[in-house]
Amino acid sequence: MHRVRVSIRRKLLFATLTPLCVAILLSWFIGASLITDRVFKQAQQKVLGDLNSARKTHQDQINHLTGIVKVAALSPEITDSLMTGRPEKFEGMLHQLLISEKITFLNVIDDSRIVRYRTANPGTKGDHLPDDPLITAALNGELTGGVQIYSTERLSRENPELAKNAAVAIRPTLHSRPGTRQEEQRGMLLIAASPLRDNEGRVIGALQAGFLLNGDNGLVDTITRTVYEQAEGGAATIFLGDVRIATTVRDSTGERATGTLMSEEVARVVLDQGKRWSDRAFVLNDWYLSAYEPIIDSAGAVIGALYVGMPEKPLLRMRSSLNLIFAGVLIFVTLIGIWLSTWISRRLAQPIRALAEGSRRMAAGEQIEPVIVDSDDEIGLLAEEFNTMTKELMALQQTLEQKVSERTTQLEEKNQQLLNAQKELAKAERLAGLGLLAAGVAHEINNPLAIIRGNTELLQDEIPSEAEAREEVEAIMVEISRIERIVGHLRVFSKRENLQPHPFDIRRLLDNILDQIGHQIPLHPYSIKRHYIDSEIVVIGDEERLRQVFSNLVLNGLQAMPEGGKLVLDASFTEDGRSACVSVSDNGSGIKAEHLEQIFTPFFTTKARGTGLGLAVTYGIITDHGGEIRVNSTEGAGTAFTVLLPLAAPEDL
Repeated sequence: MHRVRVSIRRKLLFATLTPLCVAILLSWFIGASLITDRVFKQAQQKVLGDLNSARKTHQDQINHLTGIVKVAALSPEITDSLMTGRPEKFEGMLHQLLISEKITFLNVIDDSRIVRYRTANPGTKGDHLPDDPLITAALNGELTGGVQIYSTERLSRENPELAKNAAVAIRPTLHSRPGTRQEEQRGMLLIAASPLRDNEGRVIGALQAGFLLNGDNGLVDTITRTVYEQAEGGAATIFLGDVRIATTVRDSTGERATGTLMSEEVARVVLDQGKRWSDRAFVLNDWYLSAYEPIIDSAGAVIGALYVGMPEKPLLRMRSSLNLIFAGVLIFVTLIGIWLSTWISRRLAQPIRALAEGSRRMAAGEQIEPVIVDSDDEIGLLAEEFNTMTKELMALQQTLEQKVSERTTQLEEKNQQLLNAQKELAKAERLAGLGLLAAGVAHEINNPLAIIRGNTELLQDEIPSEAEAREEVEAIMVEISRIERIVGHLRVFSKRENLQPHPFDIRRLLDNILDQIGHQIPLHPYSIKRHYIDSEIVVIGDEERLRQVFSNLVLNGLQAMPEGGKLVLDASFTEDGRSACVSVSDNGSGIKAEHLEQIFTPFFTTKARGTGLGLAVTYGIITDHGGEIRVNSTEGAGTAFTVLLPLAAPEDL
């Protein structure tokens, strides 16, 4: 078979460019990920700050309405007319106040909670309001304000047109809760109430004002102008339940998305649990960096939500631009590296080519000049040796014929030395390249992995345990642990660590592993059985290393049953009573007969994502403990691994 020759120059070029490209690619991936994550995090923090500003604007609106009723309640005409039962004295004043301040309704209520006058609906009065907490507070002498929901009947009482104005047609919305509602007929109102006092300061009634939020976009427009610039595409919304009743979010036609619904995952957190949401969320037809806060009525119940957010697309475009920049840098640096490496490798390979050419000419019997190499390194030394050898050969050619055979043998030996030196040089160059690559990979993986774990742990501490995002964070931690486990396998396999043996009950270790294995793989499809003898099984060994062994065997058993199955752990003594015997068996697919002899071979694996080190490491740990591991498998019926470990001697207890 013809062997393809690769020049030393190409080998040098490959050895130089490979770690360079790998380092740049890793820097690209890590740098882009860190920058993007930081930008997204800062953007989400800004949205959360915007929610605080939106809440203040909302509260300012309530305070403004409270200030109106406070000033109006100081009017002596209202208190005198309430005491005399003659509302005509204050009708004009209240009607003018209703129009000038654009209030939805304005009511005068006596100390028996009877409505004496409705400015927006003068013909309806005399009804009793027994369960209104804001009126109760006002009659107790407090100036109060808040948010309340009124039914259709209550809206009609306050203003005949109010129920019609409050109705919002519900529009089908992606990712929203399923339902059959066609219309939201209730109204969300800002309510303020102030006590009415007589000349002696006694509370004789209350003045109540309300402002309907349904369909009124003034508040959300104010919030949007306050916290966002127009170019940012930010939006604000007021929800009644999960229905948008006032919003600056636009649909595909450019109209306000009034009547669309909150996404189901947000509704579960904000409306059902009464908690804030600060994360990306699906809003109408796209993903937004969002913040939601529940709106609480005067009775303490969650009746809706206040929302602010900004679209995710600008940040995604920024990430794409960042990747293009990194790609341009990668291409530019790679081209520079190719040119520089080609030039350096040509300079390094030139003396070797001269030596090779000299060897060829010398082999052909030609007269050659000494090879001149301006270098003090090994190549220069090799050239000197070559020149010395050439001189000796040329001198030997002039000696007697009888010594030709002896000198020819010496020449062959020198040629062999040269070939060996060339092979050793090529081997040293390959090893140097691999060493540099290994060092670069170790450096580029370990440091970012520590940063990723630290940041993920901080994120895990910040996210409540019941939040939806908790599952994704925990999934990240699982994958980080998997990477650390793979690196750990490589370290354990390549460099055996000293054992730290101590006596312990193997049953306790097995129970602890089974109690924690559910954090790594869902256990609901499996039936796990524990068959232990009643007495303690005390072994002497490194508990953490043996934990690694049995965790690996249990995980392998569960992964061999992807559709679920039965896993059995047996713990007992051997028949001679000298060793502990632990068996882990499953009824999975089993191991092929031709693979049984290779399963403990390093880097042998049949799994798509396996490293081929798990069972090799397991075998090494058991062997280090002076134990033994056996496997018995029937293809299609299951597999059983049996581990024998020495028991602790009485003096070790």
